[in-house]
Amino acid sequence: MPKLVRSSELVVRRKKSNYHLLPTTHFKVKRGFTLIELLIVITIIGILASLTLASYGNAQSKGRDGVRKSDLAQMKRALELAKSDCSGSAWYPYFTDYTSLATYLADPDLKYLSSVIEDPQNSDPQVYKYVTSAISTNLVCPNDAGLLNPPTEGINGATDYSLWVKLERPQDAQSLDSRKKCKNKPGRDGPTTDWELAVHAGYFVICNN
Repeated sequence: MPKLVRSSELVVRRKKSNYHLLPTTHFKVKRGFTLIELLIVITIIGILASLTLASYGNAQSKGRDGVRKSDLAQMKRALELAKSDCSGSAWYPYFTDYTSLATYLADPDLKYLSSVIEDPQNSDPQVYKYVTSAISTNLVCPNDAGLLNPPTEGINGATDYSLWVKLERPQDAQSLDSRKKCKNKPGRDGPTTDWELAVHAGYFVICNN
């Protein structure tokens, strides 16, 4: 016979519900640059770019000034060769402008220069100048055909000259020194020009000794 159980003693056991937790996805929104931050970055980049360009431009100017000094030194050597062919080796060829001089020195019949030398930029004020004084009208130097037979052939000569050009870097130390050495030679404004004056600052000069 089944055993009777009191209702108070009856224990009802309930199964625990199974809970399935669904994975949750968290979307993280990345924080971007603010307008102020972008402006700061752009400003820094601009400053660095300007410094780089300034340094690059200065290096180019310095390089061109170096070429100018070398060119004028080469012109001086050519003029000394020309002087040795002039009457008594005492004259330099006389010309009223640099272009005519350079063309003369590079003439195939004379061969004082292998080619015409011009300023790297060749635009005023970066152009080469040739100034002479004490002109001889006795046709004392060979003409562009290499002929020297006064008084029917040859060209005029000069006792002194100066070659000069304005450098792109006025603070160049050799500029002032060159003007001091040539201050008594023909200058930009005539034989009495003092190349040490401030008006000529930045000019590089080469002259006969």
